[in-house]
Amino acid sequence: MPFAMNESTRFISPTKTPEYLAGGCPVVSTPIKDVVRTYGDTEIVYIADGPDAFIASVDKALVDGQDRDRLLKTADEILGDMSWDHTWALMKEKMQCAM
Repeated sequence: MPFAMNESTRFISPTKTPEYLAGGCPVVSTPIKDVVRTYGDTEIVYIADGPDAFIASVDKALVDGQDRDRLLKTADEILGDMSWDHTWALMKEKMQCAM
């Protein structure tokens, strides 16, 4: 996900990241704040700042992605509490507290 780093991408939260992970694909992204915060410390999302780092990260992701069982297990651990049901429950709780 080679996003430009500018004002337009400053606050984006790419939904592609969990979709790719759920599909069993490693992800390489430029350092979008939400991607770094949510996935930066995982071993299946690679953060690359600049063209050379992006190419090196893609090469590493292609090799690491061959271990599909590890990739899917790690993705399941990361995405386990990111369901829409879980998100709705958190939102509902916040709305009830505000009343």
